[in-house]
Amino acid sequence: MGIIFKNKRTTVKILLDMFFILFSGALASFLIYESLHKENRIIVFVYLIIFFFASLIEKGVAVSWSYTDTRDVLNLVFMNIISAVITGIFSFFNRAFPFKFIFLLFVFSTGIELLARFFFRIQKKAKYTERGKGGDNKIRALIYGAGVAGLTLLQESRLNYNFPYKICGLLDDDPKKISVLINGVRVFGSGKEATDIISKLKIKTFIIAIPSMKTEEINAIYNRIKNIEGLEIKILPYVSDILNGKSLTDQVRNIDIYDLLGREEQTFDDSGLHDFLGGKTIIVTGGGGSIGSELSRQIAKYNPKKLINIDINENSLYLLELEIKRHYPDIDLTSEICSIRDKKKLREVFKRYMPDIVFHAAAHKHVPLMEHNPEEAVKNNVFGTKNLVDVVDEVGVDKFVMISTDKAVNPTNVMGATKRACELIVENKNKESKTKFMAVRFGNVLGSNGSVIPIFKSLIAEGKNLRVTHRDITRYFMTIPEASRLVIEAGRLGQGGELFILDMGKSVKIIDLARNMIKLSNAKVGIEIVGLRPGEKLYEELLYDTKAAIKTENNKIFITKMTDDSTDIDYYLDKFRDVIKLESKDKIKEVMREMIKTYREIEYN
Repeated sequence: MGIIFKNKRTTVKILLDMFFILFSGALASFLIYESLHKENRIIVFVYLIIFFFASLIEKGVAVSWSYTDTRDVLNLVFMNIISAVITGIFSFFNRAFPFKFIFLLFVFSTGIELLARFFFRIQKKAKYTERGKGGDNKIRALIYGAGVAGLTLLQESRLNYNFPYKICGLLDDDPKKISVLINGVRVFGSGKEATDIISKLKIKTFIIAIPSMKTEEINAIYNRIKNIEGLEIKILPYVSDILNGKSLTDQVRNIDIYDLLGREEQTFDDSGLHDFLGGKTIIVTGGGGSIGSELSRQIAKYNPKKLINIDINENSLYLLELEIKRHYPDIDLTSEICSIRDKKKLREVFKRYMPDIVFHAAAHKHVPLMEHNPEEAVKNNVFGTKNLVDVVDEVGVDKFVMISTDKAVNPTNVMGATKRACELIVENKNKESKTKFMAVRFGNVLGSNGSVIPIFKSLIAEGKNLRVTHRDITRYFMTIPEASRLVIEAGRLGQGGELFILDMGKSVKIIDLARNMIKLSNAKVGIEIVGLRPGEKLYEELLYDTKAAIKTENNKIFITKMTDDSTDIDYYLDKFRDVIKLESKDKIKEVMREMIKTYREIEYN
């Protein structure tokens, strides 16, 4: 009862409903008896009392009339049916059962109550529409997708007077929806007709409202309309992002280059990762880097006994520690400042924590820099990895997972050659150790430090032309979370000696990537072709022999055994030590060619 008196609006609504019932009783009485029939006053009073208590029980008094929906209508009809039935039973036991009167009372009462609610809803919509007209300030928009997300966006355009777009029409690829009016807005055609419809309706903003849309489909519609002058292309987020209680107006975002990369992010069944990582002591080398930090974030989800991040970069490590502890306050996390070149410190750290699993992500990775500083690539990548596998073997780690690269396949640069050398070191140690050693090989990682997209974004922000090394150069891409999940999945599946490779989908032409980024940014910059850099390939390879690869339980992950190479690791490490002392870059590359038989430098004009 308290709800009626706490809210004046609620009190007014219940009083109005009472009045509607009284009025309906009077109207029914006049129609049947041509007067206010005295005997029916008790019946109207009983109906009113039953409806009142039904409203309290069903919380009908608390429902907003301005936002009445189908459920509210059904609830209102149900309350009137209950009132009519109980009133009829009461009349029957009192030897009076004016069926026609009770029926008309029910019909009139229900109808008038629904009309009142409909009136309030229309008034509310009219109010928002009037407030939201904004003259010519509204941007003419076309929604692609007449499904749940598109209709939700359309409804918000009606209710939210701050909504910046005037929805002029819809597009949908379902033939059944073509030419249909939805909430007063016509579905003009399919996505294939987008160009003509945009021109006909003078559209300024095109909104993709299909959260489940695949990358290939986004690319197709984007390529169809991207050259329309003055057109802004936006997209709705995934359904999981939509259902967070925020206004859709705030969630319609500009279409991003990550939406157009031509591959779907792979998903993994993580059901076995709780057993694999939970309750384990885990070390991540290169923990402050792009891959290492994401590995730590994902490992933290599975309740490890202890997580230790090793890196020489104190700032990155410190910020990562703050982030992880903020999201996982109960995690036992330690950061160790240590270089993998320092075998003594590594041994001290590993003996202190005695890890079960090691993920090795520490490496020098930038091709041009390593081409100019081959001695540093060898010191860090090759000798650093050798230090790690020796210490891991000494302390009896269960599994060791090394992150490699597609550049290790038939390498044409020092960085790729050193990573291939690391694969050989891991393979060699696996033969003689109880530890299960394995490696994971994948392509370029989107958004990682120093990768192409952040570089292009910086150049666009500075108003400078984008520099592409060759018109035909292509690369494979994956997201940082995807790459990190692959590394963890490899650790779970690996039994020692495997080389894991992800099916990376289609490669992407870098010049197309540059053009799309310029278009999406509305930047007034061009593209410069600057020529291939030393050691740079036109096309990256993922496997020596794709036919020899074996699919795992996840059909996007392949396994190939590391080549049974009889390379004498210690012999070449000794040679590297000697030539590093000589400070001769040419001698270092000469030893590298001798050790890595598939390493071949590219001649440049």
